[in-house]
Amino acid sequence: MEEGPQDTLISLILRSMTLKLPLKSRPYPLKGGIQYYAWGDKGAIPKLLGISNEAQKPHAEFWMGAHPDLPSTLLDVDNSLAIPLDQAMGSAPEPLLGEQVMQRFGATLPFLFKVLSAAQPLSIQVHPTKEQAELGFAREQNSMPPMDVSERLFRDKNHKPEIIAALSPFYGLCGFRPWSEIRDRFLSIPQWAPLLDGIQETSQSTQELYRRVMELDSHQRQKTLEPLLRDLHNRHQKVAFERNDPSYWLLKASASLSTSDPFDRGLFSFYMLHLICLEPGQAMFVRAGVLHAYLEGTGMELMANSNNVLRGGLTTKTMDVEALLAHLDVQAPQTQLIQPTPGSLKEPWSRFVTPAREFELQCLMTTDQSLSLDQSTTGPEIWFAAKIGNTPSKLMVQEASVLVMQQGEAFFIPAKTQVRVEVAPETTIYRALVPDT
Repeated sequence: MEEGPQDTLISLILRSMTLKLPLKSRPYPLKGGIQYYAWGDKGAIPKLLGISNEAQKPHAEFWMGAHPDLPSTLLDVDNSLAIPLDQAMGSAPEPLLGEQVMQRFGATLPFLFKVLSAAQPLSIQVHPTKEQAELGFAREQNSMPPMDVSERLFRDKNHKPEIIAALSPFYGLCGFRPWSEIRDRFLSIPQWAPLLDGIQETSQSTQELYRRVMELDSHQRQKTLEPLLRDLHNRHQKVAFERNDPSYWLLKASASLSTSDPFDRGLFSFYMLHLICLEPGQAMFVRAGVLHAYLEGTGMELMANSNNVLRGGLTTKTMDVEALLAHLDVQAPQTQLIQPTPGSLKEPWSRFVTPAREFELQCLMTTDQSLSLDQSTTGPEIWFAAKIGNTPSKLMVQEASVLVMQQGEAFFIPAKTQVRVEVAPETTIYRALVPDT
């Protein structure tokens, strides 16, 4: 990873990896980590974080949290301390998490906060419920090799409800369309219409058709997809498809596929799932069992502390069709788009309300005026500065040094912390926390 604004500091203090107790009730700078997945955008996250990318690597996700796959580093400049956040949780869970969060979720941070930036479509995927994740994790622990083996489907025993709030126009697929729309689309494509043969008009029609396309062998997929792709390409050359047309994204996904498997079964999903476009400030909540894929754009993603993914195509990673179908909820409610609940003078944070118990996403924005507020935390919080104007913002605690907040910086704030915040003009801060109930 290229050097960021905190890397020089980290190189000086990483030699101290033993937590010095007790921790103070004050904000701590948090050094996140970057995931370089092939679908990532090369420019958005580096620009946001203020780092270079001379190697032009795809910066897909910036993680802020305590997941063992990529834990963030908790920094204490005063004590020359740097320690992975998951280790800090293990050493001093109550000062960091608070009694209430520990009673509900144990000695671990219950959420994972990310910046996600996609230049190409992600894998089509679904996440398990809590019960499914616990059973799947236990089964693989007993029957499979260690955690880093790529064949594992369950990286942990947690579920993964998630919300993504758009920082730029953000496109995705999420949830199955009504059966009548799926049926009519398949009937309109000569090579696809035979896939409907024998499927009755019942509540299980979508499930049966999806199983059928997912179980096609490579020869059948080529026979079914190749004529459509050729036709769409020719039409696109004459009159380009608009971005609100699933055909645009089907072609883009096809162009991103490996030449060794150009007829990926995930391509069928573009005509089976809802196409979603989020404008900056809008958000989408994804429940367990909902088939979805993010296609393009940058957003703030917040989820339960999990990395469990069952994939349905557009990937070279492990895909288990039977496991995918077993965890799929075709009857899931309509995709939930969320407008933030506006803040007030007394409580200026806008809230993205979801059913999730583990997390809540909030946002604070200023225009041409600064803002001062006293903030009190009940549980652990992570703040991320998505935008800072010409003047930095400040986090201040009585009898502690002032922490300057620049764009792209994250801070961990323990439970039961009182902090004075001076929010500069032209600032946007996203905040991840645990809701009280």
